[in-house]
Amino acid sequence: MKKKEEAKHLDKEWKAMNAHLANFLETGDQEALHKFRVQIKKLRAMLSLFEATSNQAGLLKGFKPVRKVFKYAGTIRDAHMNLQLGEMYDIKNEAFTSGQQRIIEEGTIEFRQNGKKFIKDIKQAYKLLKKQLPGIENHAIADYYKEQLRSIATNLAVSGFTEDMHTNRKLIKILVYNYKLAEKALNGSVSFNTTYLDKLQEAIGKWHDNIIAEHLFSSPELNDKPVVSKIKRKNAGIKRSITSLAEDFMSKATTTEDI
Repeated sequence: MKKKEEAKHLDKEWKAMNAHLANFLETGDQEALHKFRVQIKKLRAMLSLFEATSNQAGLLKGFKPVRKVFKYAGTIRDAHMNLQLGEMYDIKNEAFTSGQQRIIEEGTIEFRQNGKKFIKDIKQAYKLLKKQLPGIENHAIADYYKEQLRSIATNLAVSGFTEDMHTNRKLIKILVYNYKLAEKALNGSVSFNTTYLDKLQEAIGKWHDNIIAEHLFSSPELNDKPVVSKIKRKNAGIKRSITSLAEDFMSKATTTEDI
């Protein structure tokens, strides 16, 4: 993969990130903030691929200023998600609701006040990263995909339903996010079942979201035992689904047939 092609993909994803950031700074829209953070995840996945398949170190380090903005926005996003969970499970707790709304409102005001600085930091990171883009051999990308799939297969076999399972999801998403970029370089040397991998990572995501919800509703502030029991029952079914999906991972991940 030539530097020109890498730069083209970087420009496209970076432009989308900037657009979502500008939207949030102008409107405070929560969906715009979510999309901004998703774009950062996609860009980090891309840089992870570039760094892992070349001799160019420091790409992820150069991305740190953008990651700082991501984490800053995370406080607002987490509070928004907590409110959505409260609505989903019909939680009637004024202190909880008002507290989360206050985090969103105050966090949004502070974030927007820092908007110019964030834009400046992101622009500087972009200039630095674009200069550092390496040329990558196609075989290196193919080797990376093969190694990552084998690593995920091993992890799934031993991780169980711990935080390691969530790490598996992150590794899968890096491959999925980068597949359109990598497809030409793979040139059929690695079969890759995007549909299956998306299904698996989404199931793991639901399981992890429910773990977060369980912790939230078990907190002293809420301590809603009926809701916690409901979440645990729901997650038991999701865990069975993940276990079934994860069986024979390598065969499923590298088949072209629907799973």
